[in-house]
Amino acid sequence: MKNFLKITFCIITTFLMVFAFGAQASAEWPEKPITVVCSTGAGGGTDTLTRAWAKEMSKYLGVTINVINRPGALSSLAMEFVQSKPANGYWILASPNFGKGTRLYGYTKQDPIKDWQYYKCANSLEAWSVKPDSPFKTFADMLDGFRKNPGKYKLSTGEAGTIWDQGNKLLQKETGVDFGRIIPYKSGARVALATLQGEIDVAVSGLHEHIEFIRAGKLRNLAVFVKEPMKLKDGITLRPVTDFVPGMAKYAPFGGDYDLGVRRDTPVEILVKIKEAFIAAANSPSFEQLLDKRFFQKNIAIGEDADQLAVLRDSVASWLLWDVKAQGAKVNPADFGLPRPEDFDAWWPPKGYKSLLSNQ
Repeated sequence: MKNFLKITFCIITTFLMVFAFGAQASAEWPEKPITVVCSTGAGGGTDTLTRAWAKEMSKYLGVTINVINRPGALSSLAMEFVQSKPANGYWILASPNFGKGTRLYGYTKQDPIKDWQYYKCANSLEAWSVKPDSPFKTFADMLDGFRKNPGKYKLSTGEAGTIWDQGNKLLQKETGVDFGRIIPYKSGARVALATLQGEIDVAVSGLHEHIEFIRAGKLRNLAVFVKEPMKLKDGITLRPVTDFVPGMAKYAPFGGDYDLGVRRDTPVEILVKIKEAFIAAANSPSFEQLLDKRFFQKNIAIGEDADQLAVLRDSVASWLLWDVKAQGAKVNPADFGLPRPEDFDAWWPPKGYKSLLSNQ
């Protein structure tokens, strides 16, 4: 009996010591540099925003925040890498669109609300652009060109399954136009550069990745994935895709979400500190100036708002890609319990769901 009590006492003491150490570590966080793993290549929208908010968060937290790029497999390489690190707040994921659609391709089994706590800061818009001397003078010309000349023209949306690829698949669904083989590039910025260099005929990526080339006369915009014309401050007007394909209105506006993710099993005290630093960074004057300059729209979502949005985006993307039999899609979304978009409102919140930050 004495041995039993002695062993029990040791177990309880050890548990209390570990708990106290964890609580102390959370209270003192951060004590060393933080590493942010960006899931896209350098120079794109995600990379640009990541480095901007990392700089502002660094000021708020008082420690260095290093950003490294680990692109590939629709963000899953970066996701798997960060999930392999300790859940202590020193390893953070920066990704577009909450890593949606990755399970569909079998790249990862990670669940957006079981494995991640997301923090969203901004949106972007999808755009279609060409070189000034392109034979496509309008968006309608582009559709006719691909329809009448299969295999003649090249288009890129970046990697298959990305947000830009999904938007173009919505276009394909509405028009019946087959755009052929999509030329893959690691980032939306690289797509724009490939168009400038004549490697492809049409760039399909974020307006923020086209805008400076459009203003400089090096790219000519055909359409933006919105419902109404966009009038820029310098007098340029960009036409909405709905002028050419009215059926796209039900999806517009369409574009990317920019967010960071932290392992969901990280101590809540650290998640709250990250939330406070993230909000401060998103509301900083320099970050807001960048958003305005590059045509991003600030849109902060944290806690249950971010959780719900992450699953909704995953639902829309996964079922779209599955239904159009996207190349490489091999896991039915129903197999990982993902509802169809039309059933989402009745399904949310899923059984057992608990928000970690909404009441913080």
